[in-house]
Amino acid sequence: MPKSRHRKNQKKKSRARSENVKNKQMAFQKQMKEEFMKKLEEAKTQQTGIEEVPTSMSNPQDGSVSFDEVKP
Repeated sequence: MPKSRHRKNQKKKSRARSENVKNKQMAFQKQMKEEFMKKLEEAKTQQTGIEEVPTSMSNPQDGSVSFDEVKP
């Protein structure tokens, strides 16, 4: 009878350990996904900012560039 109880406790500990590892992995993946999405969003806004600058800087009438029109 003691062997059975020992095995039951071992299974319970093993499941708890596996569950703990699984939860840590999922939390890490979620964190990395959020960070990736944030970086992706920053890249998109930076890309749109780069695309907008030449159109706002150029003045087709005289061909000059005014730095007052450039937005940081």
